[in-house]
Amino acid sequence: REENQWLYDYLGLSRQHPDYLLETATVVGREAGNYMTVMTLDCGSAKGIEVNMPVITDDGIVGYVSEVGLTWCKVATLIETATSVGAYVERSGEIGVVKGDYTLKNQGYCQMSYLSAESDIKVGDRIVSSGIGVVYPRGLLIGTVAEIVPDEASRTLSARIEPAVDLKDISRVMIIKDY
Repeated sequence: REENQWLYDYLGLSRQHPDYLLETATVVGREAGNYMTVMTLDCGSAKGIEVNMPVITDDGIVGYVSEVGLTWCKVATLIETATSVGAYVERSGEIGVVKGDYTLKNQGYCQMSYLSAESDIKVGDRIVSSGIGVVYPRGLLIGTVAEIVPDEASRTLSARIEPAVDLKDISRVMIIKDY
């Protein structure tokens, strides 16, 4: 059943984004801890995998390929502190950057920053990739706003983002080789 569901999700994503060249991969290693921020996959340069390729599921963004070997690669997930994604609020179009945060990663969250104090953002809003940058194409789901926090010093807002992909319970992913 699990394999059938995976194939159904893969075909759905392939139909939704026919311009993506996808490579499927299985998680074979995980970093220790409550929430993994780095995982190892079972495919590498022998299958054309390169550093900075986006890693997704049908639910949304997992992270990006950070290191590649012949038959393996490592993925830095969205909650890893070295990760950032140009993003926007799907409902209002407000733009910002979603990045990993050291204090939030142990809770499984990341943070959206660079939002003006007047930004139209609400708890529950969906956050998607903007396509600005070199890693992620536009329109991939990142997650939803769990909390909005004002920063009095800079007069901006930041938002705690709950990733769309359950990083604790992930076994298969897709790597976007081209888009």
